[in-house]
Amino acid sequence: MASFLLVCSLILMMGSLFLGSAAGEPIYSLCNKKTNYTSNSTYQANLGRLISSLSSSAPATGFANDTAGEVPDRVYGLAICRGDVAASRCRDCLAGVARDAAAGCPGNKGATIFYEFCHLRYSGQNFFGSSTGTEISMWNTGNVSDVPTFDRLLGELLDNLTIRASSSERRFATGVVDFTSFQKIYALVQCTRDLAPETCNTCLMDEISYIPQCCEAKKGARVIGGSCYLRYEVAPFFNPSAAADPPAPPPPLPYQLTCLRRL
Repeated sequence: MASFLLVCSLILMMGSLFLGSAAGEPIYSLCNKKTNYTSNSTYQANLGRLISSLSSSAPATGFANDTAGEVPDRVYGLAICRGDVAASRCRDCLAGVARDAAAGCPGNKGATIFYEFCHLRYSGQNFFGSSTGTEISMWNTGNVSDVPTFDRLLGELLDNLTIRASSSERRFATGVVDFTSFQKIYALVQCTRDLAPETCNTCLMDEISYIPQCCEAKKGARVIGGSCYLRYEVAPFFNPSAAADPPAPPPPLPYQLTCLRRL
């Protein structure tokens, strides 16, 4: 895992939402270049089948993980979309993953391809249930005026969202807090759904702890890993209606119990 971990910093210019030259392009590709497959191999065929399956099944719920093939050519993979995007946008986001994986990480057995609204991860090793930790950081170039207050409010918000996401079936949470009388802090956190609650919590707390190193005093930032993700901004960036957890089922109606005894 250590050999695959790459921590890099990418600057998100203020006002820009995409780092690619066009919408739908990967934000970044992380490639495991130490393990490779050959062209027209069994592994390559399994990888192609797995990516096709994940990209078609994930949009229905926003997440899918699966395997393809048998050891030693088995491929493990997952696809996830951001919790506030519709199935149609999720499908569009995942439409190019096979092409982008081949172009970004040619011949590599493991990779994570990050997009604006989704990401794909695959490997020849079973990674389900484990956390990658921080892999990419991106930040807004603008600075906030009152750093101590911003840090305190952001920390409280992210801690709260981490608790909510870890205990949610979707492993996803969003929130808003007032920063000044005219400015708010908007935040979103998410884990892949193969993570247990405690692993999701650990993954997000690791990313939160990285913020002072990458993004201190910045008006917005993203800290991204193959297993979890967080983002905050001083402007709205998520769909609040789609981000809300589904309502709890109504309580059962009261009923009367009548006991019958045969005489």
